[in-house]
Amino acid sequence: MTTPGRGTPQRRQPASGGTATRKPQRIFGPPDLFVWAPVLTLFLAAGIVGTIGQSIMFAAAFIAIAVIMLVADMFFNR
Repeated sequence: MTTPGRGTPQRRQPASGGTATRKPQRIFGPPDLFVWAPVLTLFLAAGIVGTIGQSIMFAAAFIAIAVIMLVADMFFNR
């Protein structure tokens, strides 16, 4: 007593090779929580060196290193 079309449900196979179903890969991913500790420490050191030490070049170098660390971590986490 089976009715036509009421048999076991069949799963649909995903389209293979379709570019519409693939997500484009992002360039940067979310940063880890553990990268914020050295980045914030470098920002703090840049603030201290820039105000108390009166060395803007060292402060700019600390900020550049912190930004490079953050961008590299985001790149590797994609």
